Amino acid sequence: MKFTLALALVGSAAAFAPQASVHTNTALNQHIGSGGMADTRNPDAMAHEDPRKSISAAPSFEEYLKERAAEGTTAAAPAAAAPAAAAPAAAAPAAVGGGVASTLSGLQGAGHVWGADGIAVGKEESDIRGHDGFSKFTDACAAAGIDLDAAAYTIFAPTDSCLESYEKMRGPVTADVLKMHIVEGKIASSDIPSATLNSLNGPLTYRYAVRKHFVNDAIIGETTFGAGADFPIDVSVGNSVIHTVGLCFGFY
Repeated sequence: MKFTLALALVGSAAAFAPQASVHTNTALNQHIGSGGMADTRNPDAMAHEDPRKSISAAPSFEEYLKERAAEGTTAAAPAAAAPAAAAPAAAAPAAVGGGVASTLSGLQGAGHVWGADGIAVGKEESDIRGHDGFSKFTDACAAAGIDLDAAAYTIFAPTDSCLESYEKMRGPVTADVLKMHIVEGKIASSDIPSATLNSLNGPLTYRYAVRKHFVNDAIIGETTFGAGADFPIDVSVGNSVIHTVGLCFGFY
């Protein structure tokens, strides 16, 4: 009787015991890639009309090791070409004759990248599409009868693109707006924080924020994205100096 009762208790306890789960290791069924490891993705080689979408055949593990060995023997050779990197420094004009307007007409502004539009024409998003100019500012000054060489000035020259933005959002660029970009005296960028900034249309406001120097909310010495040239500053023209800016002073 006791033996029968014991068996009944053991059987009922086993009914509530957790069942051992059995997991099947599927790693043995995975594809072994060209690198010699289990590969969850094994795309086939494909040649597409757009070269960026083509998929080249993966090398075998032995071929990969040979390529690494070859790279190790030749990697030091290209280092000799490094000194050529100093050449772009010549693109920043320090002093140009012919007056402020003439200097601005030949001055290369900040670079603009292609962005998403470049994909359709085979360009990288970071490729330079073109550079900004300053013809809208000089043409507007000439039309308004403003002589940029009448005295020693600091010219905060706005780019064509920022004047276009002003026209779209604020209206015509008036003579008063143009005169805000012309400051009395020749002031180097390093002296702007302590200088008195009296424009031909009243005083300007300087402030330092987020590690940048601002004049009327325009960044002085603004840097650009990627490999594009930065906004030129300290371009000396006789008794005057040019600092280019990417925001019209009358915008806010």
